[in-house]
Amino acid sequence: MRNANIAERASHSRPHPGSGASAPLPTIQTAREHHRAGHLPQAKTLYQQILQIEPNHPDALHYLGALAIHEGNHEAAVELIGRAARIRPSRTVHYNLGNALKALGELGRAAESYRKAIALKPDYAEAHVNLGNILQAQGKLEEAAGHYRRALQFNPGLADAHVNLGNALNDQGKPGEAVASYLRALRLRASPEGEIGFAQSVKHLRFNQEIAGARSCLIRAIAEPWGRPGDFVTPSVTLVALDPNIKECLDRAARAWPARLSGEELFGPCGLASLAGDSLLHCLLENAPVSDMGMERLLTLTRFALLETAETTVSGAPEAKILSFYCALARQCFITEYVLACTDEELERATRLRQRLVAALESRSPFPILWLVAVAAYFPLASLPSANALPDCPWPEPVTGLLTQQVSEPAEELRLRAAIPKLTAVEDEVSLLVQQQYEENPYPRWVKMPSGNKAPCTDPFTQIQSLGKGEGLDILVAGCGTGQHSIQVAQQFPGTKVLAIDLSSTSLGYAKRKTQELGLKNVEYAQADIMKLGGIGRTFDVIESAGVLHHLADPLAGWKIVLSLLRPGGFMRLGLYSELARQHIVAARHFIAERGYAPSAEGIRQCRQELMTIEHDAPLRRLTSSRDFYGASACRDLIFNVQEHRYTLPQLKENFRELGLDFIGFAIDPSILRQYEKRFPGDLPKTDLDNWSAFESENPSTFFGMYQFWVQKHR
Repeated sequence: MRNANIAERASHSRPHPGSGASAPLPTIQTAREHHRAGHLPQAKTLYQQILQIEPNHPDALHYLGALAIHEGNHEAAVELIGRAARIRPSRTVHYNLGNALKALGELGRAAESYRKAIALKPDYAEAHVNLGNILQAQGKLEEAAGHYRRALQFNPGLADAHVNLGNALNDQGKPGEAVASYLRALRLRASPEGEIGFAQSVKHLRFNQEIAGARSCLIRAIAEPWGRPGDFVTPSVTLVALDPNIKECLDRAARAWPARLSGEELFGPCGLASLAGDSLLHCLLENAPVSDMGMERLLTLTRFALLETAETTVSGAPEAKILSFYCALARQCFITEYVLACTDEELERATRLRQRLVAALESRSPFPILWLVAVAAYFPLASLPSANALPDCPWPEPVTGLLTQQVSEPAEELRLRAAIPKLTAVEDEVSLLVQQQYEENPYPRWVKMPSGNKAPCTDPFTQIQSLGKGEGLDILVAGCGTGQHSIQVAQQFPGTKVLAIDLSSTSLGYAKRKTQELGLKNVEYAQADIMKLGGIGRTFDVIESAGVLHHLADPLAGWKIVLSLLRPGGFMRLGLYSELARQHIVAARHFIAERGYAPSAEGIRQCRQELMTIEHDAPLRRLTSSRDFYGASACRDLIFNVQEHRYTLPQLKENFRELGLDFIGFAIDPSILRQYEKRFPGDLPKTDLDNWSAFESENPSTFFGMYQFWVQKHR
């Protein structure tokens, strides 16, 4: 949270009455002139000279204390400004004393000083802000929000106060109010704090009305991005659906499903204009799987309308906005790996169009651009015989982007895969099966992730930094997948050396490309099996392995191997499936086994469509609310995985004891931590696993996304 300012300059420049001679008057004025001009050494010398003549001169004490705050000498600042407050209290003296006390961590005394400043000047906005910051740090969220509101009542232009109010509201579980506060802050001034706060709060919202600035901020949040784009699907889809014409399209698609409609039937009298003109929908299609069942069905029928239009087009290109939208739709199909439902007749027609396109390319005959776009919505363009030549031709910008995604980038990944070293053999039977799965379906598929100061922070960040001893950390990411995890670690600790390993060379090629794209130099990728890591002859300060050990034949054996590479006192972050939270996944795996669905592209498509029609089976119905349900690789990882173990918290507690690990805490949504704190207020560090077990029993979906936690190895 942001302080209103570090130290406010007082307005007094007159010597203290009773000081005797008038000589100090020009001296204090001269000192203040140097202070205001930024000549701090000269000002400091003059203040000290005044105090040699008059040790209790309140202005000299106060201003010298303000300089001590600037220098980071907060103990001296408290002593100097405290003396000034006893001699001649003022709202500015109390305010700056509060700043110095807060910097020393003496929050109670700091709050008292801010309250005294406010008592002398009730409309003192900056003092309200800083008092609110202390109250928020103490968990007194409602009182903190009250002071932020009073500050903004007196000075609505304090952008930081809007951000801090948003933080307090978000911590209270009021994301809607928090978003409104962040939007007000961002209208005043762009800041990383406002953008991060907006991103964290908006992902929990479903909009039922337009809010000024929400659309434009969501577009920026997805495109820049301010968080993982997939986090913004629900708020974006609900905003898009507020357009009456798009809402009618959604309703037509829902009523007709699974039948296909012509473009005229689907889009109505307004045509494609509303969909094609919605910038938020366009941005979402290019950057994240659209994990919403209603919107998926509309996009499925829109793809069919694109196919019909392309089939009857003999030359030329559509207007720019329509072409751009159709290219975005094709990019969405690629992101989800063509998981959209496709009838046999539709697939035959798409295949015939693909053959026409291939023939035109081979004969170097002209063809309509929509042929290329429509084919890209059903098949990856890299599968075309002459695909590599396509990016070299002049194309409209949206088509160039499509070709980059579907031709150039996959070619680059193939090139990078060939150079990735094999650190160990892969021989274990289960490891080979898991490897095959992720070679065919690398997970997760992603386009963008936050970087720099918007990257999510590792939980025991300060403790981990202290391990480096000034030489940088050695970090292992065991099971890095497509690179989100390893890139996040490399961004958080830019001075570290990160070794990221995975079974899948396909995943590693993707990870390497994205790492180079982001300009990161501190990540080394290698293909390896966790079960063979004991022989690599390296040790690490930090090891992270999320969503990996539970896919091994013997997770505990793999855990012991990884732990043997962790230095004494080192930290480990793991992600393991919860037995209680995954009962709907267990039900889905039984459902798949009973019906004999294969983990192929067609099997996954058919299985998803059947699951989406189920209405009265709550566990299976719950699957459609999972983001991973909306992509081929993600869905395979979710419910078709070749190997899965699940845990309970008592099991983990016993594992920690056996392995010599101290439990540091869960990496979990702050809203869940707040609920836990209310249920178990006596567990201040929030590390009592017996309490957490009881909490999970009462709230079975708590760890739907896995138990993600930190442990530390005994020294």
